[in-house]
Amino acid sequence: MLLLDFFKIINADIADNTALVEVELNPQHTIFQGHFPGYPITPGVCVTQIAVDLFSHIQQREFGMTKAKSIKFIHIIKPEENPRVHYQLNWEQVDGQQYQLKVVAYHNDTTFAKINITINS
Repeated sequence: MLLLDFFKIINADIADNTALVEVELNPQHTIFQGHFPGYPITPGVCVTQIAVDLFSHIQQREFGMTKAKSIKFIHIIKPEENPRVHYQLNWEQVDGQQYQLKVVAYHNDTTFAKINITINS
């Protein structure tokens, strides 16, 4: 889980099966030292894991990704230029503890990622 070390939640609006969450990345995190030195960018796996971590935080239990239906990285997230990112989450319970999670990560008019995954607790 990356929450509180790699990023922190600034604001969250949650209603029914949707949430809009603003997060702040930690540009000093060691991940950015290796990805990439002198030109830090947020790894796609971290962008996706943040979505899973946010859903886990909202549901107050741990979830993990079991299937990636579609993940599109549209723009690079540079933590020094865009430390704050909005995550729009929409979910639907599929079966038991399994959920279909659709996420858009963005800031202002820039969309960073569109994520459609299956998660399970």
